Amino acid sequence: MIVIFLLSFIFIFTLRRIAIIVDLVDKPSLRKSHSGFIPLVGGVSIFLTLSMVLFSHPVLIIKYNVFLFCSSILVLTGIIDDKNNIQVNIRLAIQILVSIVAIQFGNISIHNLGAIFSPKELTLAPLLSNIITILAIVGAMNAFNMIDGIDGLLGGVAIVVFSALGYLFWLNNNVELYYFCSIVIIAVIPYLILNLEFIFGKNLKVFMGDAGSLFIGFTVIWLLLNGTQANSSLSFKPVTALWLIAFPLMDMVTIIVNRIQNGRSPFQPDKQHLHHKLQVLGLPNRLILFILCGFSAIFAYIGIWSEINEISEVVMLFSFSSLFVVYFILVSYLSHLSVFFARLHSFSTSPTK
Repeated sequence: MIVIFLLSFIFIFTLRRIAIIVDLVDKPSLRKSHSGFIPLVGGVSIFLTLSMVLFSHPVLIIKYNVFLFCSSILVLTGIIDDKNNIQVNIRLAIQILVSIVAIQFGNISIHNLGAIFSPKELTLAPLLSNIITILAIVGAMNAFNMIDGIDGLLGGVAIVVFSALGYLFWLNNNVELYYFCSIVIIAVIPYLILNLEFIFGKNLKVFMGDAGSLFIGFTVIWLLLNGTQANSSLSFKPVTALWLIAFPLMDMVTIIVNRIQNGRSPFQPDKQHLHHKLQVLGLPNRLILFILCGFSAIFAYIGIWSEINEISEVVMLFSFSSLFVVYFILVSYLSHLSVFFARLHSFSTSPTK
């Protein structure tokens, strides 16, 4: 594991120098409050670290060749998007094509939803299975992309999710996927150290970039599908997957619904995410990071606890749905509260006559 940690550090230090030369950097704007040009190489370094480890094991590289191919396309797309801003429809088309490749050649699909409505498991027809799987893959990638709004949030939530997944794989004696999750977690840590300015300060700061968020989201859904759809004792309940990614999933759905209600494109960037609303209320970013990663960890713990204690899938789904309703109402309430605070701040800072 130390070798993986050092390898990730080497990649991230090397890539940040290259990024500065080729202008693969995030520049301050109206939506971005950081200062200076920040290299967008965090995700690329994680991908390269994982790829290098898999390539060192001939058996694993054969088994995960489709995963690596799809990930390579997504990382390349993310790099191009980070540098030149690809149109939304082109990004979506690439994500859908990658999803189709993963389904056809990677043998992953959502064909079993579990006993979520009755004691009998709900299975899907092939066409419906493919459609739902594509929506799940594209949805997961964009959910993790959307939460990447403050320092450490995407990396922190990723560590929570991969840790929860790794624990479930370990409980089910799936040593291979447990090891897979461990590699990703170790590879993410150097990114967090630089992104949160631990030890090295602001001079070596890096961002994840779209390449990283797409790769993280795709890796999460790939592992979830392998963990919930396998016809063996190595799998866990499909509804448990919802709990593991509850925070990014609920945040994405809430944002999309609000944007549509306001007559805007679901993919038009704005400052309506939960972390933005908490910022308007005056909370410091580190506290927001702690709160949201804490939420993610609590939700994942509930999913794991329910899985271990064999809680009914009907109860797990109902509980998750109830949690989503509470989350949606809370965010809507914070929207009104944040508008009030924004107006109050504008009034207090306006010049008097």
